[in-house]
Formats: sequence, structure tokens, C-alpha cells
Amino acid sequence: MFSNSKNIESIGKLLLEFKKYLELQKEFVKLDATEKMTVILSAILIVTILLLLGSIVLLFLTFALAYYLGDVLGSLSLGFGLISAFILLLTVIFYLNRNRMVIQPMARFMTKLILTKEDGSK
Repeated sequence: MFSNSKNIESIGKLLLEFKKYLELQKEFVKLDATEKMTVILSAILIVTILLLLGSIVLLFLTFALAYYLGDVLGSLSLGFGLISAFILLLTVIFYLNRNRMVIQPMARFMTKLILTKEDGSK
């Protein structure tokens, strides 16, 4: 059955095509991983920049509000105290909801990015 030179030649061609296929699959995996890492790093960079800018803006707004409340209430320390208490309250609320606000969205993003195939199906 395999003694025929035509069969041996066909098997050789098949093995050569299989080798090319494996090389193309290897290249595809590299490109796919590179694309996904680029998306992840871009998202991290954008979030970092937005958080930094947002923090600076929030800092100036809280100082302005603290000085305003200090003028209204007649005590600068009371204005800063109220703003500090408000920020502390927001921090506690954020900490208690960190799973819903940070961890779950991040897990959904990573799952969608990594597990979605090229054709859009899962």
C-alpha cells in the first residue's frame, strides 16, 4: 500500500504542508498575543493618565471648596474638616464596592479580550 512512490510523494507533500501550517499557526499566536498585550498596555496607560489628571483636578476643586466652606462657616479648619470627612466617606464607599466597581469590570474586559476569537464568537 505504501510501497507506491506516488503515495510516498503524497505523504511527503502532506507533511510539508503540515509543517507550513504549524509555522503559520505559531506566527498567528505571536501576532494575536502582541495585539492583546498592546490593547492591555494601552488601556493601562490611558487609565493611569486619566486618574492622574483627575486627581490633580479633584485636589484643586477640594481646596477651593474647603476655602469656600471656610469662608461661609467662618472657620477655615471646619471647611477643611468637612471636605476631609466627605472624602473619607467616599473612600469607604468605594472600598466597600471595589469588587463591583473595579474587579468585575476588569475581569470582564480581560475575559472579553483574551477569550474572544477573531470572528467575534466566543
